[in-house]
Amino acid sequence: MYSTGLNGSLYLGANSLNAQQLAIQTVGNNLSNINTPGYARERANLVENDVITNSGGGTISSGVTVANVESIRSSLLDGMVQQSLGSQGYADDQASLTATVQTALGETFTSSASSSSSSSTTSAGAIQTALSTFFGSLQTLAASPTDATARQDVVQDASSLATSLNGAYSRIQQVQSQAASDASSITDQINQLAKTIASLNQQIVQVQAASGSTAGSLVDTRTEDLDQLSSLVNVTSTTQSNGSITVALADAPSVVLVDGDNGGGAGTTQSLSVSYDPTSTTPLTVSGSTSGSLGAGIPSGGSLGSHLETVNNLIGAPAADGGSGLLAQLDGVATSLKSQMNTANEAGYDLNGNAGTAFFTGTGAGDLAVSSTIKASPSLIAAASATNSPLDGSNAQNMANIQDSSAVVPALQGIVGNVANAASTAATHQTTQDQITSQLQTQQQSVSGVSIDEEMTNLISFQQAYSASARFVTTISSLYTTLVNELQ
Repeated sequence: MYSTGLNGSLYLGANSLNAQQLAIQTVGNNLSNINTPGYARERANLVENDVITNSGGGTISSGVTVANVESIRSSLLDGMVQQSLGSQGYADDQASLTATVQTALGETFTSSASSSSSSSTTSAGAIQTALSTFFGSLQTLAASPTDATARQDVVQDASSLATSLNGAYSRIQQVQSQAASDASSITDQINQLAKTIASLNQQIVQVQAASGSTAGSLVDTRTEDLDQLSSLVNVTSTTQSNGSITVALADAPSVVLVDGDNGGGAGTTQSLSVSYDPTSTTPLTVSGSTSGSLGAGIPSGGSLGSHLETVNNLIGAPAADGGSGLLAQLDGVATSLKSQMNTANEAGYDLNGNAGTAFFTGTGAGDLAVSSTIKASPSLIAAASATNSPLDGSNAQNMANIQDSSAVVPALQGIVGNVANAASTAATHQTTQDQITSQLQTQQQSVSGVSIDEEMTNLISFQQAYSASARFVTTISSLYTTLVNELQ
């Protein structure tokens, strides 16, 4: 119990020494963690001890104490950074995925402005080159319909075109499959982080209940994990009165990933999983362990949202399965080419004077192929428009004119242009979002980060206070000695 007089003075001095020492330790901890990711600087909050009434009826302070050691954070900035990290995770992955899809397609399409302010476009790639070569060989055949070499060139160039379409289609399907597999890995990471955050929740609640402190280091770790989770999937977090946080999907608030000390599917929370069916209209879907499928496009943010966008919309399902993305668009070019070529060939007559047959077979870009009968006998190409007219190449010219059809060459160029535009837009969005996140993190650091200058100033102040308190205690000790000597 505190008392007045010399005993009370010693108590006051000891309190001050302890308080200044803890404040110095806090400064030291800040300086030692200046480069620790996710660390929020701490502050020892010094408060005046209770005022007591002395024997004469007056009041006197009983010194200083440390009320608590507080982690300096801005919940507003923390929330904004977490939200921005979700957008950044989406932008970063989208830039990478769209570039990969463009590479898998193997086609380029660029537009540039000339000095006369008019724009020009250039395009290149295996499919576009094969189309140009194929229609060129048809024009050559139209000029020399009886030339066996010209007929063989048409078959070979048609086969090369089909192979180019087949290859691009297969590569894009592989990208889609890999993206779906990566999405599954992302959900595993999400579930594991949810469990970790739930465990940290439990520890933080225990520490705060036992000591009344803010469990700074545990909160720092939890915040770092929450930032990582936010980059994987867009979530919202709510801090509870006991210090724990609740984490739910931003697009589906009923899907709670962390609730108190439950996370990753334990207790009342849900875990996430993905289902991939390349023949479905929506190939990739995310499900909650109790809520089931979350619906198309959910979640829409973070790395997981980017993978959903790429698999379901950019690439999509084949045309036969109701898709409208890249695979379906390539199917459209292939089926248009097949349909128009077959119609044209069947309208003409081959070198033997017989009506033409189907030129291409297949159901889309993935299995387009030259008819086995024409491949075995190029003489069956119906170059003539009338029977028994071997020198007539007008129907071959009709087939060559298919390149002007909006559903073939222009359609392919449109596809290539759209993919190039998607990749360019994603790269620009990535740059912009990275800048936004960086700016927010800089603001966050201005509040929570450690400043060497500020900490050194605090260190000097607490050191001087500690020295003064020590001198005060020495003075009281000297007075005790004098009093004892006088009483002897």
